[in-house]
Order: sequence, then C-alpha cells, then structure tokens
Amino acid sequence: MPGAADLDALNTFLAEPRNAIVGGIRKNGRLHMTPNWFLWDGERFFVSITRHRVKYRVFIEDSRVQLVIDDSMGFRYVVVDGIAEVSEDIDHGLPYFRDLRHKHGRTEQDETQLRDEMVRDGRVLLVITPDKPQSQWPALGF
Repeated sequence: MPGAADLDALNTFLAEPRNAIVGGIRKNGRLHMTPNWFLWDGERFFVSITRHRVKYRVFIEDSRVQLVIDDSMGFRYVVVDGIAEVSEDIDHGLPYFRDLRHKHGRTEQDETQLRDEMVRDGRVLLVITPDKPQSQWPALGF
C-alpha cells in the first residue's frame, strides 16, 4: 500500500492518460470487466459509459465496483474498491466529460456541441467513490 510520502506519486500516476479496468458484478454473479478512460478528482473517479451497453445495466443493478489501473511497462498498479453511482444529468456532468476527454487527448468542441454529442451517444457518468482513503489502496510501485 502506498504510504503518505507516496501519495504524490500515486496522484501523478492517476493524472496520466491510461485506462482503468472497471469491474462490476452481473446478475448471474459473473464479473463484467472492461477498460475505460477515467478521471480522478482527488475524491472520486469518473468514467463515461453509455446506456445501451452492459456496463450501464450492471451498475444500475449493483453498485459495487473495483478498478485496476496499471502500468505494465513500469510495474506499477493500484486497485480501488468502491461504490458506483450512475449519474444521468448531462448538464451537471459536462465539466467531467470535457476534462475526461481532455486528459486523453480529445480536442474539444464548444459546450453545446459536447452536450449534443453526449446526448446523441446516450452517455452517462459512472461516479465512483472509493471505500477507503488512498493511503489504504493496494498498490505497487509508489
């Protein structure tokens, strides 16, 4: 687990453009895992998902989530357990959608175009609150 002195390195790692493997639990008990872009604001993770995919139904039915964020070439990783809330308020989510896309190198439209795209694609935000403070997350390399 990262110690207090390692939290700066961990936050730098989380600010880099990378995927999180987002895991949820299907009705039948099997895991559902996919790589997704994420944004960490120091308190919560934000992941953009769509209403027409399995991940949306998984988290509507069961809010338990686990994230694994790794750097296979740098032998670093962090595992985060938490609770996921599906936020369907596009207007409230616009700053997070914009920041998430910016983190991953997407050029931005103006706010109206971004909102229209999010509505057209059926996008919602998965807002993930970790169960424990960062200092207690299982991690390696920090």
